[in-house]
Amino acid sequence: MTPVIPPHLPPHHLLLVDDDPVLRETLSELLANEGFRVTIAGSGEEAERLLLQARPSFDLVLTDLVMPGKSGMDVLRTALKVDPSCTVLVLSGFGSVREATEAMDQGAYGMVTKPLHLDQFRNILRRLMERIELIHERDGLRKRVAQLEARVEELEATQGRMEMLAQRINPITPEGRTDTLSDLERIAGLHARGLLSEEQFEVAKKSLIAKWLT
Repeated sequence: MTPVIPPHLPPHHLLLVDDDPVLRETLSELLANEGFRVTIAGSGEEAERLLLQARPSFDLVLTDLVMPGKSGMDVLRTALKVDPSCTVLVLSGFGSVREATEAMDQGAYGMVTKPLHLDQFRNILRRLMERIELIHERDGLRKRVAQLEARVEELEATQGRMEMLAQRINPITPEGRTDTLSDLERIAGLHARGLLSEEQFEVAKKSLIAKWLT
């Protein structure tokens, strides 16, 4: 049977939180076989420490809800505070439906009831992987758009500075014509002395030629 994460793809980093050592070991082995890189925590306190220390943050958190000390709700809140894009899945036993519903209201992706049904659990994991891939794609596109916007602003600012420079070193003759050759020599001199970058030099040169042709 093909694992949830195929072998040719990099594993997603998953934090498994449960105070039951038997279930923790069983789930850890199952998730590793499905292609996940699993980190385990036996308490909510340990899970919060791991969440705060993880670099990069976990892609997925699978946490029991009812535990001594820090509960799964505490783990959920910390995971989403550290990384709002983190996908959190809660494990809910009999009698904790109300807590599971509250967890989903506060940002958990979904609930898995105990005892686990393997086929159902694997289907949920597949949907989670689709969600995580979409989140990664969205974040990558946002980053690329921000980079392009910054680049456009930089080029516009450079062009503005070069046009101002061209105006200063580009006096108009009485006949109304520009001594383009002389201006280009001045620009080249600034470029040769390292006062203009290659890009700035090209912008200024094009600006001078365009003004001469008009």
